[in-house]
Amino acid sequence: MSKKEIYLVEDSSDFRQLLRGIFTKFLPEYHVRFFQGGQELYQYMVFQSAEQFQGRRPALIILDLQLPNINGVELLKLIRQTPGNSETEWKTIPAVILSGSTSQDDINHCYQAGANSYFVKPIDFEELQTLLKTLCRYWIDYNRLAKAGVPKQILR
Repeated sequence: MSKKEIYLVEDSSDFRQLLRGIFTKFLPEYHVRFFQGGQELYQYMVFQSAEQFQGRRPALIILDLQLPNINGVELLKLIRQTPGNSETEWKTIPAVILSGSTSQDDINHCYQAGANSYFVKPIDFEELQTLLKTLCRYWIDYNRLAKAGVPKQILR
């Protein structure tokens, strides 16, 4: 069974290194593709949306809120508006925010832009490890997504 792909957007190299260590040591069943900013992720998404793309498809997208150039809210809007293909439906891929901000306005804006969840970055290492494990287990292992390319029908 191949590893499930996670896209993680974080501009802090120190925090990316910490996250990389947690995934390598404690969550090796997931493959994480790190992006330094929103523009980098968006360019990759456009490339990946081509029908001939043969790489891994994301099962979860984790975003920082405070990013250079394209912030997390703007990036969420782009993710939700990006056309999919027969394999990837960007609108349905879980996208969660992992931010240092506790502002209710930030939280509200993220949900309005299409976030599935909002989490404040824990200060404690073990709490961060537990949060990441819980996030991955829920959104990747237990949650079920609509299949890309299936016509949406109205239930009566």
